[in-house]
Amino acid sequence: MKQFFFLFFIFLNCLSLQTNADENLSLREIYVITDVLTPGEITSGQSSNRLSLSDQFHQDTASLLNIFTGVDNAVNGSVSSIPYMRGLNDTRIRISVDGIDLQSACTSHSDPTLSLVNINDVEYVKVFAGITPVSMGGDSIAGTIKVKTGSPIFSNSEELVESSSVRSFYKSNNDEQGTNLKTSLASDSFYVSYSGSYSESNNYSAGSNFKDSSYGGSSDKSVRNDEVGSSGYRMENHQIHFAKQIDNHLMELKLSYQNSPYQGYMNQRMDVIGQNSHKINFTDTIKYGWGKLEFQAYHNKIETKMNFGKDKNFNYMGTPGMSMTHHGFTSGVNINSEVYLDDKNTMRYGLETQLHEVDDEWDPTGGMMSPNILKNINDGKRDRYSAFAELDRQWNTQWYTQTGFRLSKIRMDSGDVQGYDNSNMMMYGNDVNSFNSQNRKKDDTHLDLSLTASYSPDLRQTHEFGYSLKNRSATLQERYLWSNAAMVSSMANWFGDGNGYVGDVNLDKETAHTFAYSAVFHDENKNKWNISFNPYLTYVDDYIDAVSFVSRADGFRTLTLGNQNAKIYGLDVKGMVNLGNFNGFGDFSLNTAISYARGQNTDTNDDLYHVMPLNMKVILSQKFNHWSNSINIQVVDNKDRTNNIRQEMETSGYALVDLKTAYQKNNFLVNVGVYNLFDREYDHPLGGVYFGQGRTMATNTSGVTYANALNVPGMGRAIFSSVQYNF
Repeated sequence: MKQFFFLFFIFLNCLSLQTNADENLSLREIYVITDVLTPGEITSGQSSNRLSLSDQFHQDTASLLNIFTGVDNAVNGSVSSIPYMRGLNDTRIRISVDGIDLQSACTSHSDPTLSLVNINDVEYVKVFAGITPVSMGGDSIAGTIKVKTGSPIFSNSEELVESSSVRSFYKSNNDEQGTNLKTSLASDSFYVSYSGSYSESNNYSAGSNFKDSSYGGSSDKSVRNDEVGSSGYRMENHQIHFAKQIDNHLMELKLSYQNSPYQGYMNQRMDVIGQNSHKINFTDTIKYGWGKLEFQAYHNKIETKMNFGKDKNFNYMGTPGMSMTHHGFTSGVNINSEVYLDDKNTMRYGLETQLHEVDDEWDPTGGMMSPNILKNINDGKRDRYSAFAELDRQWNTQWYTQTGFRLSKIRMDSGDVQGYDNSNMMMYGNDVNSFNSQNRKKDDTHLDLSLTASYSPDLRQTHEFGYSLKNRSATLQERYLWSNAAMVSSMANWFGDGNGYVGDVNLDKETAHTFAYSAVFHDENKNKWNISFNPYLTYVDDYIDAVSFVSRADGFRTLTLGNQNAKIYGLDVKGMVNLGNFNGFGDFSLNTAISYARGQNTDTNDDLYHVMPLNMKVILSQKFNHWSNSINIQVVDNKDRTNNIRQEMETSGYALVDLKTAYQKNNFLVNVGVYNLFDREYDHPLGGVYFGQGRTMATNTSGVTYANALNVPGMGRAIFSSVQYNF
């Protein structure tokens, strides 16, 4: 702590010197057009290289990532997908929402970061695949996802200007429906807005009957054989945004609230029966002649209650369910600066502090689940203190480089735990005593480096080279989950594979070396065609993976975590061609993307879990007057490289066709589309094991619906429509 505050003191003094140095320099924006250094981006705009957020088939914010090469979503809840980037999951991805780096508090990962963001509030999404600039934050072995919600829009006068919009949507397959409202008042110096939304759905249907049993959570509950149990949800979101301009200051305050009274999880044994989060985020951005300074302070609180939903057995051995409560707290302060040293050099540096705490408690419900509260994680802490510096240099018209380093201190700890009955030595007592006797205070030091160079020999091509050294310490779940009992460990599953997990207090940090190259070719004006090739290679020392297991009667395993080594390599190819105007039928364009990734545990030669197979996306778009139309085709190869220790199941290849049309005139916007036009039955390669119905808590095969393990199927044909009106 002394070292941190010493750095903080030096930082403030440097800022005071720079503030007085040259305030008469003109402000300027620096934008680097590269593929390694500059991320892919989607916004709420309507241009040809942007994705309209209003025509999405899904309300899951993570679904916005489907447009990017190398980024995939693992099925979780209906609005809680977990992003994977080049074969690595979200614990290895820096996911930032308005500058806040949130972390999951739930042992089944029912609260991934993007699920806490209303899709209707998203202004833009940026994705850095692979090499991430150190200024974007730590814990970014796989890359970074940066989400920004609405920016203030001030008027040109002191008079207040009002703006509002309302949107409603409906999807046929699962009767998904919802409404969102946005309204704002603004003058030339003050801005306030409110956005609110409500959405809900029933279970969705697969393309055909994918199972034999219709047994549900009770004797009077039936789940059709084409129905995916525990896939419905209800959710509401609210956000109030205040902004004030004073001289060179832009101050913003965002207050957010989310409530989900129910959300089913088709690859988990439990469902969310109540979840709410509160978030407060304050920023002050100050522009000077030499650059800008940003101060940020935030706090997020989330509480998740889990038990069996309507499609799962909620009465087990005479007990009324299995009640769990997960409390998560995340607070932080960031101070970042961008300094324009001269016409060729820009410097960024800053200090960041984040405090993260989790309490995971299971209430006694009777029988074997009594008499105590089971403390799965007790007062778990994961605090991070960081300082970074980064330099951009434009050497000449052809060469550009970016170099940076980040120094971080990770401090973790946990309190004593307990089982339902510590006198039961076989199920709880031995594990409790073993865990509580260990030294649980752990400190890691991270030194992250990123080195990138861009070379443009002419106006038609750019070549980029990059290397990064990144580190990641274990999550609270990976380090502090303690029980080997099948009943307890089965509930600790953030992978959706049906297995149970036991952590290891003594896990070492992961260290990743990433090498990346990008070749981009395009026409001189960059508006007719382009194509890019992006090969990459990542070695991860001390990769945290499943290292041993105990087989169970239900066919699944209780897995322990440990450090091994891994490598991930692959190739992303994407291209665009503007086909031009065809005989008065409008402007046509064609976009395509191909991704291939291979992940391997180099200690065991086992394939890494949840690596997407070879896949391709093709989008044919047309724009004519007020109309925008597209045909979207996704082709996915067989998944036959699977993780053996987790018993990951294979999936067959498939092709999906979507149709979309939009009409916009004046203040009206109408979207209509058909998802999975040919009603194809398919299993998503990252869907996990189906636990959507039946006696999901059982750890034997008596009376359960998963005795013959099934993959979670994708959604069948769905007609989607939305109407938006701007006031």
